[in-house]
Amino acid sequence: MGNPGASAPSSYTVNYDALLSTTLFAYRAKMVDNIFKSNAFLAALRQYDGIRYQDGGERIQELLMYEQNDTFQSYKGYETLTVKPQDGITSAFYEWSEIGGTISISRREERQNSGDAAILNLLQQKIKQAEMSIKAKVNQQLLQGTVSAATFVPGNDAKDLLPLGYFLRYAPNTDPTTGGNVGNIAAATYDWWRPNVATLGGSAATGHKFGLAVTTYAGLKVGLHRLYNFTQRGGDGSAANLVVCDQVTYETYENALDQQVRYTDQTLGDMGFTNIKCKGATMVWDELVPDLYTGTTAITTGTAFFLNTEFYKMVIDKQTDFITTPFVEPENQTAKVAKVLFMGQTTVNNPRKLGVATRISQSIVAV
Repeated sequence: MGNPGASAPSSYTVNYDALLSTTLFAYRAKMVDNIFKSNAFLAALRQYDGIRYQDGGERIQELLMYEQNDTFQSYKGYETLTVKPQDGITSAFYEWSEIGGTISISRREERQNSGDAAILNLLQQKIKQAEMSIKAKVNQQLLQGTVSAATFVPGNDAKDLLPLGYFLRYAPNTDPTTGGNVGNIAAATYDWWRPNVATLGGSAATGHKFGLAVTTYAGLKVGLHRLYNFTQRGGDGSAANLVVCDQVTYETYENALDQQVRYTDQTLGDMGFTNIKCKGATMVWDELVPDLYTGTTAITTGTAFFLNTEFYKMVIDKQTDFITTPFVEPENQTAKVAKVLFMGQTTVNNPRKLGVATRISQSIVAV
């Protein structure tokens, strides 16, 4: 805090650098907690084990199983078993994304807020500002990304986090030049690398699992429940456990459940996020969910992303989990600057266990 000068007690210098750095470091755990409680999607990801930590590495590798081991068969007594080598396992690779920002305090601000209490109050306000900013940045990158030729891709020259629309595309059987291959694997070539996509505004489009012309509450329930069942297909029997949709789609489905028993996730509810169940999945809404059908962030028709957090993860570098650095003073400025740093990426290792409902009418009112 303070050190007597050579002629103590006539001079007294407060070591604000150490004070600010220690305070910021002590707040870090609370900052991380607040970031993951900042919106329903991030809170649900953590609630449903959708966060995984990795200790560095050049890239993130996700091992994939794309076909079964065919050596299993019935046999009797001394019959021999098949021992042929098995393929059917490959890898998807994802590049790390980095997000960083700074918290700075100028000498002028320091002097205007002289004294320990005043400078700490100023730091708290700057931490809050940084926390709110990085929350918004992470949420926007995860849910929206940027639009290129009606395809949702990571923005800022592909340095951003991979958005939901990058993995769950309206045209799952194609890989536009703007979108590229997902995890270095071409869905246009390999059908096992395609998610379940449904159109709820008419006939199925190419590559979609099914299409329904949904105009009633009952029809919406049929469409969403059918897509959920598609995500349950496969040997492990698991299904989507998290649905993220736009506000109107959420409200419409909520209205469709009137007069019926409605179940919610109490933990998310206690954090202030309204939610309802869509079969075995928890449904939440976020204002940043884009319109996958029109390929825009302006909502004309609704979109509902069905995620299985066993296969969709936000991978975070253990040593760069919203860390904070000490305050230092650059040579050419009368200011102290600390950094807030994050390194991670969203990944998918089995798109067949994920799904997306598109083209959901925003004006369903009939029972």
